[in-house]
Amino acid sequence: MSIKTFHVLNGDALLDKFPADILTGEIIIARECLIDGPVAGDTFEDFCQTRADFIQETYHEETDVYFNDVASEFARIKAIPAGSEVNFWFEDDLFCQINFWFCVSLLKPVSDSIQAYIIKPDINEKEPDWRGFGMMDHHLLAEAYQHKLPLSPTDLDLFNDLWTAYQNNDSKALATLSTVKSEKFPLLGMVVQAQLDRSNNRPQRVLKDIMKEKQTADFNIIFREFSKQEGIYGFGDWQVEKLLEEINS
Repeated sequence: MSIKTFHVLNGDALLDKFPADILTGEIIIARECLIDGPVAGDTFEDFCQTRADFIQETYHEETDVYFNDVASEFARIKAIPAGSEVNFWFEDDLFCQINFWFCVSLLKPVSDSIQAYIIKPDINEKEPDWRGFGMMDHHLLAEAYQHKLPLSPTDLDLFNDLWTAYQNNDSKALATLSTVKSEKFPLLGMVVQAQLDRSNNRPQRVLKDIMKEKQTADFNIIFREFSKQEGIYGFGDWQVEKLLEEINS
């Protein structure tokens, strides 16, 4: 019996460049921004309803679109059978990591029996370039696959625990987990700390400093500078726009 292979990609932007002509396996897309908004839900169905309601209220996307385009892909992850090979294509920044933790949590029932791998861009620990896959073309992505890193059941347990702590807004648990050393994710402690720093408005404070220093309200200038200084968050323009609205209000 042949092993089923799956590729879990973080977003459609990565799909557009994915070397599907070279790599075999089913492609599943994580189309979420779990760094933004509520993530409550005792069951998968409750969680999806929470997110669908939030996306509709905040980004004016109809809930049926969420269930058709987003929840359906997560359901495909949940349905991955034991014994499969699962390749996670996620970057190191907080946006990607939170989505990654959630996707790992969906595989908890079979985590001891799957062959899991992480594919991510090389990153300089001293001077991280948080642009990640955005700087890679079709050929570089295929090359990155050749250097994929295996994830052990212990690794998967860590990411599952990180998701649980994040979902429960458990700062104490997150702080404890941030001290766990991970060879595959050497920047994990820094990334989790960035999440903890959101409680004291670190992103908002940086945005205020940028507007003051640059003497501008031009979104493009502000967003570019924020991405340079705080790329660790992985925020897109929608998230930064929301933060600016909070500041201005």
